[in-house]
Amino acid sequence: MPHPAPGTPNPPEDWRRVDALNDEADAVLMSSMLRAQELAHEAYTLAVSSGYAAGAARAGMLRGYGHYFLGRFEDARTDFEGSLERAAALGLRALEARSLNGLAITDVQTGQFGRGLERHLACLRLVQSMHDDLGQCRSLNNIGNLYINLKEHERALKYHLDALDIATRIAHPIMISSASINAAIDYHDLEQYDEALRLNERSLQRARDGDLRQHECLLLANIAANLLGLGRADEALRSAQAAIALSEELGDQENLCDSLVTMGRVLRHQGRLPEAHAALERALHLAETLNIIPRVDAAHEHLSLVLEAQGAYAAALHHARTHDRISQQLTADVLLHKSQVLAAQLQVERLEHRAAEERLRNQELAQANAALQLAQERLAYQAQHDALTGLLNRAAFEGALQAAVQGPDTTLGVLFIDLDHFKQVNDTLGHPVGDALLIQVAERLSVCVRDGDLVARQGGDEFTVLLRNVQAHADVEAAAQRILDALSAPMDLVGRALVVTASIGIALFPHDGTDVTTLQKHADLAMYHAKRDRRSVRRFQPVLGDAALARLELEQDLRAALDRDELRLHYQPIVASDTLAPVAVEALVRWQHPTLGLLPPGRFVPVAEESDLMVGVGEWVLRAACRQLQVWRARWPDLRVSVNVAPRQFAQPDFAAFVERTLAAHDLDAGALELEVTESAVMDDHGMPQYEALLRAGLHLAIDDFGTGYSSMSRLFQLPAQVLKIDRSLITDLVAPREGHRSSRPIVRSLITFARESGLQVVAEGVEHEEQLQTLRAWQCDRVQGYFVARPAPPEELEVWLERHAR
Repeated sequence: MPHPAPGTPNPPEDWRRVDALNDEADAVLMSSMLRAQELAHEAYTLAVSSGYAAGAARAGMLRGYGHYFLGRFEDARTDFEGSLERAAALGLRALEARSLNGLAITDVQTGQFGRGLERHLACLRLVQSMHDDLGQCRSLNNIGNLYINLKEHERALKYHLDALDIATRIAHPIMISSASINAAIDYHDLEQYDEALRLNERSLQRARDGDLRQHECLLLANIAANLLGLGRADEALRSAQAAIALSEELGDQENLCDSLVTMGRVLRHQGRLPEAHAALERALHLAETLNIIPRVDAAHEHLSLVLEAQGAYAAALHHARTHDRISQQLTADVLLHKSQVLAAQLQVERLEHRAAEERLRNQELAQANAALQLAQERLAYQAQHDALTGLLNRAAFEGALQAAVQGPDTTLGVLFIDLDHFKQVNDTLGHPVGDALLIQVAERLSVCVRDGDLVARQGGDEFTVLLRNVQAHADVEAAAQRILDALSAPMDLVGRALVVTASIGIALFPHDGTDVTTLQKHADLAMYHAKRDRRSVRRFQPVLGDAALARLELEQDLRAALDRDELRLHYQPIVASDTLAPVAVEALVRWQHPTLGLLPPGRFVPVAEESDLMVGVGEWVLRAACRQLQVWRARWPDLRVSVNVAPRQFAQPDFAAFVERTLAAHDLDAGALELEVTESAVMDDHGMPQYEALLRAGLHLAIDDFGTGYSSMSRLFQLPAQVLKIDRSLITDLVAPREGHRSSRPIVRSLITFARESGLQVVAEGVEHEEQLQTLRAWQCDRVQGYFVARPAPPEELEVWLERHAR
């Protein structure tokens, strides 16, 4: 913080008083906004009158935050702009960064998302150049909050987890609590309720230990929502009641409103309708008083459900229509804000693109030169080394470990290392960047270990380390922590600074096993336990946590499920928009688990995608769909089947040939099958040869969930596909425009027009209302799919539907 310059050995008493007032205001800023505002104003007045420019700059910044927290955003903007100008003129970079951060969050709060993102990024670059960890943590956390407002929860989660990593490393209690709360919100909105609950429960204990009562209040409400999402209604009710009591004690009206909505939902779930009605009516009144529109929307939505269950249909319809109107406006606002952010992102990416290309060219030249020098050497030992990283491969590592356990060393440590979120790097930045990341990880691991220790790549994003001559678990844990810290330092990949975290499991010889298989298995189990927290180290324990074991058991069950024929397909019709006659059916996988019942894909497909099971599941789905279609085509010869294909399947070099063999085995022509791929997968040039092979075979490709990305429109005419499926989120927002309201009509209509003129057929997903269908018909959308037509159903039920509707 600014203090009198070094050239002022004896600062005036007024200046010392200004510094003391600023320090006190800064200390109470997060706990007593009004008091902080008063102190900052007094400091500012005294600094201006005494000619203390640095003190005035800091006081103006603190006063700006006071205005912001009290909801006076234009006053906050004025103070932040003045402080930024003074700080820049005085060369006070830390103060300049805090003022920039204040302007950025004020921009977002007042709906200027594009300018807010630009300022956030400028602030982030500034604090990174200063190596200001707290400043980086604050910027990353606020950028994540911006993406929460845009409903982009996966992107928000990345920023919040990065902020949490830094906050944990610098041991800053308030930022740890704030980033943890925000990351848990992201997990909840992504329907990962277990992850959200675990993070919130840890944060709650920290908040209570640190007497952060406002955070405690918010966490109790969030935990109630997590528990409700997991179906644990009784626990959710107790947490909501505790949140309400603490909110009333602290006077936190906004959190009280959230807690009342959650309690109303829980009570409705329990069938206690009058109590639910009372809680939601109180929440609605409070939300309208506070003018918090999203809370007003939520209260109307759940009141309509309660009233409908009570038989008060007229009142329920009123609340449902109000919810629909508000929700449409909120969605329109999000679309507007996304367009602002897109403009800012494109501007930043253009500036970085040229430098990124140059760095990539230099890196490729350096790698090519190194490859020539090492070619002869590699020929001698390539059978024992990983081709990408140069580390020992799995077989060589197991051989070395076998020799070590039979050797003179009395104690050995085995580390199993798995990178967190590596799949996201491959999916978003491409496989070349993923490979470059793996190479850098391998280099850092090699630097971290001692002479005589061994590092190996197991495959994918998994690595193992053998530590020789260690005395106890504490020695191995210390080595693992050094590796964790080294991997967490930012990596520069094609112009992007990426922070990579890892999860590490530990097993010790002979305490945790006396043979190679047992040691590796136990280190692997410990690593899965570490995955619960990410960026953590766990030693093998005889009894792992129930959640880690459950996930392992689910993966093992899924492996057996393919052999036991437990997977099932349900089908949802895709119909012509003008006649509603069936054109195709989409195959949707389910799992008839022997003890858990019928599981939706959300319960097991992520497990398959993170392991080597996705290819096997995908092949089963394709065979089963073709087998069923062969039966149906005897009655409905023109019917087609649509099958979703995962990115891992495209990575198989013989995928196109497998599809052709499967069609031939069931006497089906290429036109009988439509393969659905996601928009993000289509944008990856890595899979282009596979797409071309499928097209040469005469197969139809459909782009699924279109409209959820930013860059797709500019490449729509280049995509190797015949069908465009517009994402249900856009169809949900398809309403007739009214004065003062926006809808997704312009976007959907332009997509249909552009796609048709590009020679693509258009399918609208998620059609649930007659009004949507009529609008899509008017715009000449080819096909529709959704609950308005039919819900997904097993084959025998769908046959009944086809009998009624197929011509």
